[in-house]
Amino acid sequence: MQYSEFLQNLFIILPSLIIKVIRMRLNIVVLLMISLLIAHYAQGQSTSSTIAGKIIEQSTKEPMEFVNVSLHNASDSSIAAGIITDKNGVFKFTEISKGNYYLRISFIGFETIKTPVFTISAGTKVDKGIIPIKASSYVLGDVSVKAEKSILETSIDRKIYNVGSDITSTSGSASQILENVPSISVGIDGTVSLRGLSNVTILINGKPSSMMRVNSAEALQQIPASSIERVEVITNPSAKYKPDGTAGIINIVLKKEIKEGLNGAFTANAGNDERYNTMLMLNYKPGKVNFFGSYGFRQDNRTRTETDFRRVNDSVGNLTSIYNYVNTALYRPKSHTANIGADYIINKNNEIGISGNYFERGFLRTENASTTICDNNEIITDDYNRDRLDDEYEYDKELSGHYEHKFKKEDHNLLFEFNLADHFEKEDNKFTETYRVPAMSNTYDNTLIRQWEKSGDATVEYVNPITEDIELETGYSAEWINQDFDFFGEYFNTTQNAWIKDIGKSNRFLFEQQIHALYATYSQSIEDFGFMAGLRGEQAYTTSRLVTLDSVMHNDYFKLYPTIHLSYELSSKEELQLSYSKRVNRPEGDEMNPFPEYDDPRNIFRGNPFIKPEQIHSVEFGYQFKNDTFTFVPSIYYRYMYDGFAEISRYINDSVLLTTFENLSKEQSAGLELIFSWRLKKIMTMNLTGSLFYSEIDASNLGYSGMKSTITGNFKLGATINITKTTAMQINANYFSAGLTPQGKYLPRYYLNTGLRQNLFKNKASLLLTVSDVFNTMRWVGEISTPELYQKTTGKRKSQIIYLGFTYRFGKSNKKNGEELKFDEKM
Repeated sequence: MQYSEFLQNLFIILPSLIIKVIRMRLNIVVLLMISLLIAHYAQGQSTSSTIAGKIIEQSTKEPMEFVNVSLHNASDSSIAAGIITDKNGVFKFTEISKGNYYLRISFIGFETIKTPVFTISAGTKVDKGIIPIKASSYVLGDVSVKAEKSILETSIDRKIYNVGSDITSTSGSASQILENVPSISVGIDGTVSLRGLSNVTILINGKPSSMMRVNSAEALQQIPASSIERVEVITNPSAKYKPDGTAGIINIVLKKEIKEGLNGAFTANAGNDERYNTMLMLNYKPGKVNFFGSYGFRQDNRTRTETDFRRVNDSVGNLTSIYNYVNTALYRPKSHTANIGADYIINKNNEIGISGNYFERGFLRTENASTTICDNNEIITDDYNRDRLDDEYEYDKELSGHYEHKFKKEDHNLLFEFNLADHFEKEDNKFTETYRVPAMSNTYDNTLIRQWEKSGDATVEYVNPITEDIELETGYSAEWINQDFDFFGEYFNTTQNAWIKDIGKSNRFLFEQQIHALYATYSQSIEDFGFMAGLRGEQAYTTSRLVTLDSVMHNDYFKLYPTIHLSYELSSKEELQLSYSKRVNRPEGDEMNPFPEYDDPRNIFRGNPFIKPEQIHSVEFGYQFKNDTFTFVPSIYYRYMYDGFAEISRYINDSVLLTTFENLSKEQSAGLELIFSWRLKKIMTMNLTGSLFYSEIDASNLGYSGMKSTITGNFKLGATINITKTTAMQINANYFSAGLTPQGKYLPRYYLNTGLRQNLFKNKASLLLTVSDVFNTMRWVGEISTPELYQKTTGKRKSQIIYLGFTYRFGKSNKKNGEELKFDEKM
C-alpha cells in the first residue's frame, strides 16, 4: 500500500467514521479541543517572562515526570500558576508578569521543597537549572517507610500505572495487574489487548523477552505482581522503539531497589483452592556497587470449562451436521522466578551493570472432553469422550548487561545494552477416546511437542542535547531469533499390540529471523510548540525450514518506519498533541508453522508460512488538562491496517475444523478514549477510563462479502479509599462491550475486584485481603456466523479468588540524616 492511499483514507474515510462516533454524543469533547486551541491563539503573542527548570531524583539523578510545580506570589503565597514536568523532568512557565515569586515542588512519595524567593523582570527568561528531590521517608528503627505514589499517572502520549500503590499487587499476577490499567483488557485465556487489539508488543524493562514472545498469556499469569514496579503504556511510540505491535507497547518495569545499605521485603499469600505464593526481594548497596536479587514461588489452581456448539450447512444452506462439545480442564501450575544482578558506578561519568533472570514452570493438566455429533436429521452418529493427560514443563534463562557513559553536558550520554535468552518448553500429551456411539474399543494416541528458542539483542543509543531546546538521538539495534518446533505423534495399534509412529502428526519446523535497525529522532521546542520527528529503517531476514518436507522459504525485506509527534502548550495546565507512526506486526514462528497441531483430531490448528507482516498507520490527537486535583485526558485516534492477521476457521471435511491465519485485505478503526482522575485530598483517589471505537473489516479477499463494522468499547473504574491513616480499600470495576471478528463477534463481559490493606507495626508490615471477580461474572462468549458455519463458543474459569496476604519490610540505610538539600541554580 502506498502512503497516498493511507492519506486518502485518513482524510476521506476518517470523517465518516468520526460521524458515527459523533452520533453517540462524543462530538462535545472534540469541539472542546478545537475551541480551546482557537481561544488560545486569539489571545495573541505574549512578551511576558518565562521560568524553566528540570526536576531529577536525588539518588539516581534520573529525570522525574509528572512532578507538580507551582509558582507562588512571595507577598501572599497565592498560586500564580501550576504545571507538571514532562518525561524529561522539564517544566516551563510562560506569560509570567513581573514580580517576586518562589516555586513549590511536590510529588507523592517525595519531600516537598520550596525555593528561595526570586525576582522576575519584564521580558526575561529565568532558568532555575536542575532541582533534585528526594524520597520522603522517616526512619523507624532500621526500617525506612516511604509514602506512596499516585496509582495512575497520565499524559497525552503515555500512561504509567504504579503497581506498588495497587492493593491487589501483593497477591496477584502480572495478568491481574494489567486488568486495572487503562486502555488494556485481558481475555478469559489471558490474552492481552490494547484499545481492542491483541497485536501488542510486551516488553520487560524496555526489552523484548522470550517468555512474552512464546506465550505471553501464560507468562503474564506466572509473573508475581509484587515484583513489578510499574506498567507503562505507549500507544504511538517514537522511532526509538521497535515498530512491532499494532496497538502499541506495554512495558513492564520490574523492581530494583537502589537504596543505601541492606533493604528488602518479604510477602506471603494464601488463597482458596490451595493457592499459595511468596516473594523475597533484597538489595545491598555499601557504596558504588548495588547488589540486588529476588526469588518468588507461585502455586496456582486453574479450573476451566469450555463449550463449543456448531451447525454446519452445505453450499446451498441445508443442514449437514450438529456438533456439541464440552471440556473441563484442571491443572495446578507451580512456578519459580529468580533474579540477581549488580550495578557498579565506576565514576560520575561511567556505570556498568549485569543481571540474570530465571523462570521455571511445571504442571500436570487433566482434561475431560465430551463430544456429540448429529447428522442432518439430528440423529446421534458419534458420542464419545476424549480424555487428556498433559505433563508440561518450561524454563526461560536470560542474561542482560549494560554500560553507560555520561558526558559533561547534562543528558548527553552513550548507552550499550545486550540481552541473551534461552527458552524451552515441552508438552507430553496422552489421549484416550472412549466411545458410546458407535460401540467400539477405546483408542489411544500420544503427541510430544518440544520447542526451543535462542534469542538475543544488542543496542547502541546516543543522546545529544545540542542546545537547551534541541535534542538529537540516534541508535542501532540487532535482534536475532532461532526457534525449533518438534512434533512427534504416535497411536496404539491394537492388532499389533504396539505403539506406531503417526507420520501425519510427526514433523519438525525451524524458524530464523534477524532484524537490523538504524534510527534517529530530532526534537525541538520553540516557545510553547514542540515537535519530534523520527525515522527507523529495518532490514529483516527470515528463513522457514520445513525439515520434514525438505523445503526452505526465505522472506527478506527492508522497511522504513517514520514517526512524528507535535505538541502545543495552551497554558501551564493544558496541552495538545498530534502524533503519527507507522508500525508492523510480524508473524511469530508458531503462526508460520504449516504443520497441524492435534490436541483434538477434529479441531486442528496450523500456521501459514506465506502470511505477510501486517502494516499499520496510526494517527492520534490528544488534549490534557491537569491541576492538583483533576486530570482529564481525551484522545481520538485512527488506525489503517493492511495485510492484517485474521484467525479463520473452515471445515476441510465433514468432521474436521481447521483454524489458521490469513491476511485481510484491509482494516481500519477510529476511536475516542477518555481518562479522568480525581483526588479528594488524602481521602480518596478515583480513575475513570472509557474507550469507544469504530472498527471496519474488509475480508472480501478471503471470500466473505462486503464490509463488516461495529462500535465497541470498554470502561474501567478504579477507586482507592483511605478509611484511616493505616487502612485503605480498593475497588476495580471493568466492563467490555461486544467486539467484531472477520467471521462473527464476541459478546460483552464484566467483573469487579476489591481489596483491603491494613498497615501494622508503624508501617513495617501490611495485612491484605483481596477478592477477584466478586460476583463470579467473568466469562467469554464468541460467535461465528457464515453461510456454511454457525459456531458459539464459551469459556469460563474459576475466577472468584480470595487471597489473604502479609508483607514485611526491613532495611538499614547508611544514608545520613539531615542531609542538606542542594540546588543547581545554573542560568
